[in-house]
Parts: sequence; structure tokens; C-alpha cells
Amino acid sequence: MFKRKFIFLATAIIAFLFFANSYVIAGDLYKIQTKIKSQKAGWIAGETSISKLQPNDRQKRLGLYFPEKAPDDMMVTANMLSLIKTQVIIPSSLDWRNNGGNFVTPVRNQGNCGSCWAFATAGALESATLIANNTPGLDLNLAEQILVSCSGAGDCGGGYIDSASDFIQSIGLPPESCYPYVAQNGYCGNACSNWELNTFKINNWQWIATLYPTVETLKAALNAYGPLVTTMNVYYDFYYYRSGIYRYVSGGYQGGHGILLVGYDDSGQYFIAKNSWGTGWGESGFFKIAYSEISSVVNFGRWTIAYTALSNTTESSISVTSPNGGETLSAGTNKTIKWTYTGDPGYLKIELLKGSSVVTTIASMANKGVNGSGSYIWTIPISISTGSDYRIKITSNSNSSVSDISDDYFTINGPFVTVTSPNGGETW
Repeated sequence: MFKRKFIFLATAIIAFLFFANSYVIAGDLYKIQTKIKSQKAGWIAGETSISKLQPNDRQKRLGLYFPEKAPDDMMVTANMLSLIKTQVIIPSSLDWRNNGGNFVTPVRNQGNCGSCWAFATAGALESATLIANNTPGLDLNLAEQILVSCSGAGDCGGGYIDSASDFIQSIGLPPESCYPYVAQNGYCGNACSNWELNTFKINNWQWIATLYPTVETLKAALNAYGPLVTTMNVYYDFYYYRSGIYRYVSGGYQGGHGILLVGYDDSGQYFIAKNSWGTGWGESGFFKIAYSEISSVVNFGRWTIAYTALSNTTESSISVTSPNGGETLSAGTNKTIKWTYTGDPGYLKIELLKGSSVVTTIASMANKGVNGSGSYIWTIPISISTGSDYRIKITSNSNSSVSDISDDYFTINGPFVTVTSPNGGETW
């Protein structure tokens, strides 16, 4: 009897807390919507995947530590004025998601970890790499967990964008598959072996603004360098942002936040930024923010950094060595695909061809190897069609002109079956 009363009481308390929280959220949302209307702020507030969270979990969506050392603003401003003069015409709008192609990778989700600083800097590296190699539309997904667990720039309690940028320049980041994101501090030893030998890096980084950003400098830098790492102060109403041009209207200070600046529009007087709160918040994870928020309590655009990525300009080549024609393979078995390379082809895509058509992508981001040779263990699907007209194609992800195909066709037979019992001599 006591046990049943206890269970009933616990269930009632949980239900009460749930509805109480829903009531608080509804009340807060109404206040924000009222403020937006009275101040003619012009953006849409509503429940989002973030506003529904408990306060402690919302707090974990932030995590920026503001830089402790940075150059004098006068020096940064002088450098940017020189840049503006070289940019004779700065267009009235720019969106790197649609600038001769999409150079902004998909929105990620930092989860219950104060790693916004890692997602902002990793996102900038991804975009800078796409721009340097002219590979728009490529979903280059790099390992934020390496920054959280290995860089020393921070952890789930928060981090520094300048220290993260130093790490990205000196060491770099491997693909996400090397250390999938876990939204915890993690342990660097859990990353794939020798990850430091095959990373994406930047050539250099520089401050665009520190304490006194201007609309003109941010626009010039966006045109000159591409998407920028930047920061802002988050206030309570920002959790409820659904769409439109955000302007602060209500609520207390929540913390510092790192984001990726990807564009602007003079006609609407706003910037465009990519957040790391998943696609259930904002405009599918992106947001617009008024130019005026540079000088408001939001302090948008302070501590802005630009990256210059390393492009794959060195002479590179790939040569498939196995299977290279004439082999007979069996479905359901493992085959080691081998190749040699020169230069630095970066990460590789391995495809299976039947005739001249691609049947499947065996690996989308294979490690190039070491010392001029690489390999990948392929488990041949049992369901694969038999045939004698198969070949392997290997292509550099960063330079599609660097590619090779097996010299001749090889054969794939059906699964090999061996009867083990009865196998002769048995009596029933």
C-alpha cells in the first residue's frame, strides 16, 4: 500500500512540475511577444526546441569565454580600413549559402555541452575549406569533439575561440567519423589512431574586430574571407526566436555565445548567422539579426575572426593498385582496396562502378594513408549483383580532378557456401 501511494505521489509531483514549467514558458512567451509588438521589433517569437528545455539545460547551449588577449581595436580597425579600400565595391547583400553555390555546411547541434566555441570555429574551418577548394555543397563534417577533448581551448564548461583557432591552424581537425560528437568532455584517447596526420587546417587567422565592430568592417571581411567566427551576448528572449530579424526586447542576460556569421542584407539592415542549436530553433538553425544589435547590450560582432584555409594546390595523384583488374571476389567476404598517392590528395571517396555507372559509395571520407600508400577494408555486401564488369574508383574530396579507376574489370561472384554437415559418412 505504501509503495503504491509513493508511486502515485511521485507521479503527481512530476506532472505538477511539467505543467508548472509549461505555464511558466507560456507566460514568458506572452511577455516577449507583447514586448515585440509594443517595440515594433518585427520578429516572431514562439516555442522552440531550446525554450522548452529546463533552465540548466538551456544554459549549456552557451559556453563562450571571451578572449583574454587580443590586439588593440585601433590596429584592427586600421587593417580593416585598408581591406575596405581594396574591396572597391561591396555588394548590398551576401549570403554564403547562395554565393555561386552553398559554402556553408549544415547546422549541427551542440546538445547539453557548452561547446558553441567549438562549433563556431569548426564551422568556419568547414566553410573556409569549401571556398579554398571550390567545392560548394560538400557536407564536410569535421570533428568538434577533437576541439572539446584534445585542444586545450575549452570543454563542455566553455572555451575560447582564439585558442581553438590556434589549434586549428597548428594541428587541424579530422572528419567527424574520427571522433563522433558525444556532447561530453570526453577523452582524447578515444579518437581514431594517428588522427593528427590527416587533418584539415587553416593557413592563418586574424582578428576582424575586438570590442568595437562596425557594420562596414564585418561586411568587408565577409566578402574578403567568407563566413566569420563571431560572438554575441544571449538574453532570455533569444531562446524563443523563430524567424524574422532579431532585436533584443526582453529578459535577463544568459551568457556569451559563439556563432558563425554567413551573410548580410542592407535592404533589411541585418546579418545572417548559423547557430549550433539544431534545426528546431530559429530559421532551421539560422537567424537574422539587426545591424543595430552591434551597439546594443547584445554586442553582436565583438571578437570576430576570419580564416584563410589551406587549399589543395600541390600536385597530387592517386593510383588504384587493388583490385586492379582480373581478380575474382566473393560476396560476403572482405577485400582490402589499395592505392598509392603522391602529394596531398586529402580525404578520399571510394566508389564501386559496374560498367561505367556508380553502384555505391564504399567510403565517403577514407584516410589517404601514410608514406604514399593507403588501404581500406571493404566488406562486399551479400546482396550485391554478380558480374564481371566491376571496377573501383577513388577520388580526392578536395580536388575531383585527382582520381583513378581500376585498370580493368574484376568479377564478383555470389556468396560461397560450404556444407559442413552432413558432409559424408554419417549414419541416421
